[in-house]
Amino acid sequence: MFDIFGAWRRVAAAGTTMQATGQRGVTMISGASDVIAARGAIIGDAVLSPWTADQQELARMLPEKMMAMSHAGSAAASVLWDSHALWIKHMQHLGGMTMRGRLPTTTEMVDLGERNATLILRSAELSARLGSAALAPFSRQVKANVRRLSGKRSKAVRTVQRQSH
Repeated sequence: MFDIFGAWRRVAAAGTTMQATGQRGVTMISGASDVIAARGAIIGDAVLSPWTADQQELARMLPEKMMAMSHAGSAAASVLWDSHALWIKHMQHLGGMTMRGRLPTTTEMVDLGERNATLILRSAELSARLGSAALAPFSRQVKANVRRLSGKRSKAVRTVQRQSH
């Protein structure tokens, strides 16, 4: 039997997951701004003095984005596959009901109503999980970059500051 109160709790949990994903996205964007500023300075240093540039940091920029995109795509594909499998199973059930050649019984209609409600509930949960799963690799990478780059300052900025004192 379908538990309406349990369903409402699950819908609320999906909403909370979506809200947390939004907050994580805002935090990630803020951190990305710091990373862009730090890396912009590193690129500026490399333009001014290619031989003393931070080659390790420069070499990280593209591969880490490719890895994060790959992991995000894989996570999103996994969630989407779960969602599609759920819908396919439901459509197979509906097809089976249609092929019986008779009207559904009351018990079958009640079962179908419960299946529909469960399908909608699972779809909401999977939608919440999709955003979270796709954002997670980018969020992790930005956090790691913020930690690593927080101590680094542009050589050009340090040189200008020394010259002005």
